[in-house]
Amino acid sequence: MPLRRLLMIIKELYARTPKRVERCLGHLKGYYYDHIIELTDQYNLDSYYGLEEKNEKIEIKYYADCCFDGRRTWTLASVWYENKPVMVIQNAGREGDDHRERFITEPKLYDKMLTYIASLLNIDTSVKHDIYREDDDIKELDNFYGFTLDQISSSYFTY
Repeated sequence: MPLRRLLMIIKELYARTPKRVERCLGHLKGYYYDHIIELTDQYNLDSYYGLEEKNEKIEIKYYADCCFDGRRTWTLASVWYENKPVMVIQNAGREGDDHRERFITEPKLYDKMLTYIASLLNIDTSVKHDIYREDDDIKELDNFYGFTLDQISSSYFTY
């Protein structure tokens, strides 16, 4: 009886015909997993659902997306940007949170994809609060949490 192959090369997976292809980006972030954490952390987002109408450049190709009992899943997919593979994503277990991995194969394309997703979100990243001039005299600048800079420097630290 032949041994079962336990390894797979990523480009072999990319070459497979997917079971389905979607432009919905919601699967990239779950409750405990995040396949695009760099973007989520930057903008404090909790979901990427609702972008499928705007998204024209990103596809998620599903090779397997099984749900055993209405809750426990096993998903293997790849993410493509402008018809080029970017990464492979895995999810398994309860709501896909118990196991999650990503395998980024094209970091520069991944960065471009993040920029594209940010453009879909219409996020205003300009600073609107906490803006001061360098010569502003601010009492709280070195006086907070019950101490001043001089108190801390003289009493608690030895340099």
